[in-house]
Amino acid sequence: MSPVLITVLSVAALVLTAVGSVLAFRALKAERQAQAASAAMDNILRQVEQASRGLNARLDAVTGELNRTFSQSLQQATQALTGSIGTVREETRAAIHEKFVQVTERLGDLKATNERIMEFSRSLDEFQRMLQSPKLRGDFGEFTLEQMLAELVPSEHYDCQAAIGGARVDALIKTPHGVLCIDSKFPLDNFRRALQAPDTPTRDAALKQFYADVRARIDEIADRYVVPPLTLEMAFMFVPAENVYYELLGRPDLVEYGRERHVVPVSPNTMYAYLQVMAIGFRGLKIHQEARRVEQILGELGSRFERFQEHFGKIGRHLESAKAQFDGALKDVQRFETTLQGLKIGRLESQEPLMELSASKASDEIR
Repeated sequence: MSPVLITVLSVAALVLTAVGSVLAFRALKAERQAQAASAAMDNILRQVEQASRGLNARLDAVTGELNRTFSQSLQQATQALTGSIGTVREETRAAIHEKFVQVTERLGDLKATNERIMEFSRSLDEFQRMLQSPKLRGDFGEFTLEQMLAELVPSEHYDCQAAIGGARVDALIKTPHGVLCIDSKFPLDNFRRALQAPDTPTRDAALKQFYADVRARIDEIADRYVVPPLTLEMAFMFVPAENVYYELLGRPDLVEYGRERHVVPVSPNTMYAYLQVMAIGFRGLKIHQEARRVEQILGELGSRFERFQEHFGKIGRHLESAKAQFDGALKDVQRFETTLQGLKIGRLESQEPLMELSASKASDEIR
């Protein structure tokens, strides 16, 4: 074997040895890294296991605390609910007892009210029997009419039981164009008979007589209370009951007859409406009168202001004259003061201001 080959083989063996050493070192290093990674993984797993055990312990503690808290809260809520239910039961029992007492008292009040209603019904029956008298019915109608007038119309615009010509009217309303007469004596006897009639023929006969009574009353009112220029060209026929008034409205011939005679039938409701309108008119009239009075007062104030303006002008002229005299006197004082100052310092030329002062006084005396 040649030396060169031996050398080459030696070098190759050295190279292979070096490569094997490197490979063995890398294998050893890889094994160590794997062992370190395995140890690190084991450590992480142990930490995770410890953390899991700690978390489980904490969860168990929190769960136990929550269970205890929930149990206590539930027990307290149950006790509070039990107490509230007992309180509500007692309050409900007390409220029911109170309501029962109130209902009992109300029943007693209702019984007393029922007794008063029965008594009022008996009084009303007696009142109706009293009104069977035509005079009492007339007095009641007059009373109702007077109450309505007193409530709605100013006292200076109406009179009751006033004289008109040779007659006396139940009430009259004073307007700027004349007086409006109101008659309250309305015939009701035959109407009441018609209401109490046992059969239709009797009822028709009573109503026929009632209509004749109404016509006669319209004629009487027209002859007595429609007498211009003492009165207006119309008068009111006061019907004291609404059902009677609507019975008249159901007869156009009666209404037309009243218009021809200038007599207007009015019920309590329609009379109230008429009086409301008149009251508004009277208020407007009063406002107009007050406006005229205010206008007169303003005119008088204007005249007084003109006289005051004249006096004020005279005072101004006197003040201007007094100011002019004051200015002249002030100039004289200033000249006199200058003269005195000149005398104090021994100047003889101060005689000239004295001469001017004497001239000024002379001119003032001339003026």
